[in-house]
Amino acid sequence: MSTLPDSFLQSLVAQLDNENTIGITLAGSFARGEGGEYSDVDIHQYVRKMPEKIADGFYLRTMDGYLVSIALVSLEEKSASLRDPTRAIWAVPGLCQERILLDKDGSIAALKEAAAKFTWEPLQAEADAFASWNLASMAEEVHKVLAGLAQQDGSRAIYATWGLVDDLAKTILVQQGVLIPTENILIILAQETAGRASEWTRQFRLACGLDPLPPGQPPFLGHAAAGLRLYYETARLMQAILQPEDAAVVSYAMKLIEKAGY
Repeated sequence: MSTLPDSFLQSLVAQLDNENTIGITLAGSFARGEGGEYSDVDIHQYVRKMPEKIADGFYLRTMDGYLVSIALVSLEEKSASLRDPTRAIWAVPGLCQERILLDKDGSIAALKEAAAKFTWEPLQAEADAFASWNLASMAEEVHKVLAGLAQQDGSRAIYATWGLVDDLAKTILVQQGVLIPTENILIILAQETAGRASEWTRQFRLACGLDPLPPGQPPFLGHAAAGLRLYYETARLMQAILQPEDAAVVSYAMKLIEKAGY
């Protein structure tokens, strides 16, 4: 682990500060005290007005031997993220970790205080509704994986599996209200949330490539089949929170998986 020199941070703030700037924070691994040789320097620049072009809202620079990623942030949007379960799981720990480098009117400190006082319970109903809707939406990916397997089309099957597995992991984390301090441990948190010894985790590890596949079959087939079984297990775990219209779609997808023999 390494720390950033104060002189470097002061110089960075001086270069970034302008009349549009509300405040500047250090985020990411260096803010958590986990920065290393290959860590970039994550900077959040809170601004009064966001740029019109998306590309102008995030960019990379090299400064004094560091790779610096600079994200322009709207104070209003960041505050709203504390009320959205899909964003709160990232925003709450991120805000709590941020180190304030510049705060012109105290609004960044107030936002950090709001994150420190955050509680999940008011968001649970919305989190359940999101998980229900998202699981039903992923029935389309189930179709794509099944089509790829039926046609022995590895590219088609694996592309759909990538999206399916990532979405299923995030869905279970949102539904359970698991706060994610860094994307580096998302895979670990997903397994712990479902249970290390659970069938969900067994299929997740196979689909991700964390565990070896059974021998004697094309790798794409093993990963895609595990992705289908992962969907099935996620649906089984979430039966109680599925809304009726979503439950019908999810049940249909589960029957397709069963019929195909997965």
